[in-house]
Amino acid sequence: MSNNKTIAYFEQMNQIPRGSGNEQAVSDWLVQFAKDRQLEVEQDEALNVIIRKPATPGYENRPSVILQGHMDMVCEKSDASTHDFTKDPIEHIIDGDWLHANETTLGADNGIAVAMALAILDDETVAHGPLECLFTTSEETSMVGANAIKEGQVKGQYLLNIDTEEEGEFVVSCAGGCGVTVEIPRLRDNRDTQFNKALKLSITGFLGGHSGIEINKERANGNQILGRLLYELALQYNFQLANFEGGTKHNAIPRVGSATILLKEDDVTAVTNWIKAKVKLYRHEYTPQDENIDILISDAELSDTVYGGDTAESLLTFLYLAPNGVFSMNHSLEGLVETSNNIAIVKETEHTINVSVSIRSLSDSSLDFLVKKFQLLAKTLGLAVTVGEGYPAWEYEPGSKLEEQATAIYEQVTGQKPLVTAIHAGLECGLLKSVMPNTEMISFGPNITHAHTPQERVSLSSVDRIYTYLVALLKDLK
Repeated sequence: MSNNKTIAYFEQMNQIPRGSGNEQAVSDWLVQFAKDRQLEVEQDEALNVIIRKPATPGYENRPSVILQGHMDMVCEKSDASTHDFTKDPIEHIIDGDWLHANETTLGADNGIAVAMALAILDDETVAHGPLECLFTTSEETSMVGANAIKEGQVKGQYLLNIDTEEEGEFVVSCAGGCGVTVEIPRLRDNRDTQFNKALKLSITGFLGGHSGIEINKERANGNQILGRLLYELALQYNFQLANFEGGTKHNAIPRVGSATILLKEDDVTAVTNWIKAKVKLYRHEYTPQDENIDILISDAELSDTVYGGDTAESLLTFLYLAPNGVFSMNHSLEGLVETSNNIAIVKETEHTINVSVSIRSLSDSSLDFLVKKFQLLAKTLGLAVTVGEGYPAWEYEPGSKLEEQATAIYEQVTGQKPLVTAIHAGLECGLLKSVMPNTEMISFGPNITHAHTPQERVSLSSVDRIYTYLVALLKDLK
């Protein structure tokens, strides 16, 4: 019978607030877990925790293995939820084979990895070589934890990253990426008195999704659609733009956003009809992949000030011209995106309107090419642009001894042949590989759906199967 305590430890962990950047308490809890079991433990300045356990007797000469996951979680909740992620525990709800939370993210991404490693550490029936468990911080926002790991801090021959979300998939490569921010001076003028009616345009029905994993589905980007609509509207009618905002996260295809326009009351009916006709064309363009996109039109309060002409023109021109979505495909692995970008967030600051763009690629040169495109576009429009610190791609290493053994053992345990693949998203393996160049790595995990949303859930039977597999893998790795 399995001695799998993964869900029990996951529930304990979810009593502790652990949003990205708020990991002190959960990091301390992990340290205490190790001390209670007389295990060697290290907590560094980034609050990463490393727990070391000696090899099972007779396994001292087996390869050393690192179990790795991140302790932070994405904090999202439904509009109806009153949950406070800084102090409230996550409420677990079991629905058949699925575990989910009450109107919030569950944190299975990636708390399940941490809980599974704790279950292994606390299971004296598991045979293994020298074992290190590396739990990192702030993976969901900046990968600051993985970026803080220094050469020699962990030394395993093999690293098992338990941070994928589809059972039976083994990830052996991932994209690198960086963020680009374009700054548009936020100049405001007094409203032209001829424009005596205000309309709010709100995007709705957009599917959105993860800007790496789901970018290949070519769903509509709310920021780009709204910018496109307004740019084309300006070619037909006179109006003033009072505000524009859209998107919430750098790694999410924007599905929320709005703009307020001021126009002549006599033009309201014509403009409303024009927008509805244009949206119908956009919807046809994005059918079937995003067939319910719409823009709601409602009355708005008449603002005394609006964006200055240069501000509005620069914003709408940039959104109209900027690349978005799949830039190129990888031709080594079928269906895999090589390079992409996501116009993620449009947000006002005191002096600027900032457009945040997330760029990903499996190729450093292709990534650099797309970054330079944005720099050139911004320069051409007379706009400031900054390129944030990036994270490296995890390049595929054909002939990996770990890949060969991990997939063979999976087939022995489950009777199923696994899929070896890459993902167009960032994993900590890219950063860790830069300080552990000789460590072979692979990533896998149980079935998790709707990560980063209040609908997130994890399959309990899948967790148990992956735990059983992990036990067999640690026992048989050579």
